[in-house]
Amino acid sequence: MSEPTTVSALFHPDDLAGAVERGLVARRRHPQLPLSIYTYTRTCVFERRWTPVTLRCRGLVVEDGTDRIVGPCLPKFFGLAEHDLGAAYAPALPDGGFEAFDKEDGSLGQVFHYAGRWRAASKGAFVSRQAGWAQDWLDERDTDALDPVLGYVTEIIHPDNRIVVDNGSERTLVLLAVLGPDGTEQPLAAHADDWIALGGRVVRSRPVASLAELARAAAENRLPDGTAITGTTAEGWVLRHTSGRRVKLKFTDYVRLHRILTGVTERDIWRYLGMQRFAGRDPRHVAHALSCSEAEVTAQTAPFDALLDLVPDEFDAWVRAVADRLMDEAAAIEAATRAAFADASHLLADRAAFAHAASAHPDARIGAGMFQLRDGRPIDLPIWRTVKPDPTDAFRLDDET
Repeated sequence: MSEPTTVSALFHPDDLAGAVERGLVARRRHPQLPLSIYTYTRTCVFERRWTPVTLRCRGLVVEDGTDRIVGPCLPKFFGLAEHDLGAAYAPALPDGGFEAFDKEDGSLGQVFHYAGRWRAASKGAFVSRQAGWAQDWLDERDTDALDPVLGYVTEIIHPDNRIVVDNGSERTLVLLAVLGPDGTEQPLAAHADDWIALGGRVVRSRPVASLAELARAAAENRLPDGTAITGTTAEGWVLRHTSGRRVKLKFTDYVRLHRILTGVTERDIWRYLGMQRFAGRDPRHVAHALSCSEAEVTAQTAPFDALLDLVPDEFDAWVRAVADRLMDEAAAIEAATRAAFADASHLLADRAAFAHAASAHPDARIGAGMFQLRDGRPIDLPIWRTVKPDPTDAFRLDDET
């Protein structure tokens, strides 16, 4: 077996340092050990800054000082459609020579041996919820059958780590690939029994049709044999060419659900619900209140209801809970505003006295609403603007996006 490789065997160390400095690669140090893990950033993904460095930094674990790679990783790979765009990082694919594996829907996990112990990391961190769970999983098992010179690439599957696919109560590390110390991929079948004996699962292989047939099946949400698939039952496939190049292919329904579950925040719910609540109002006023364009307002038809179409029950419950909270908050402000206005109604004939009373109210939102009621203007849309949530994470986080 080949000797462990160093960063300089893959690319010049200055190139890695430069990618870190430009924010294209994130470096995170181990809290106790002289190790760093390197992973491409969201900036790199959004700007498509794929280079020999960023492509290889997908959970690359390196020993500080020696630059020895102790946790090799699989390079970044792309969706099938991206290989038709002419980009150098995603060249055109041949039609044959592929094997297909189910694409697991969890978090990428690195398993490697260092300083006398098996270690686990998630794609970009030694310390994370996913990495901690994977480390506990390893520590509870007899790992004598694992080869300490190899790196094991896994998918962390756990109910608390669900993205879109419902894996039920399964708690395991799914073996995706085995890498030699120089990053060379080893035959997966040769290590399957040892991994299963450990208590893990090995990614399932599938009969391979042509690329064109697999693409049609994914678009139609079905397996090649015609079995119907939904986004909560399967993500898609990873195709591995004999050259080692991988490409991913996802079911259409999975992509739809993934976009919703990992993209919708509380602020989006506030905006969608506002568009529905104020659909009959002047689009200019609604757009101003919701911080969006008039075109977005006029193009929407029942966006809040559409958001809940064919989504997992827990997402539906989360959206409705956020919506109920926002509606209750807006209703409470409106009720308090009307009560304060009634209390000051005896001052309406004296504009200066009324203005003083409204401006002195401890809640500026209520004071502003009192002026609007005095002028005969509706207060529900301005109040809705005031309950706009602070920026938050989406319902689900996916470290691949």
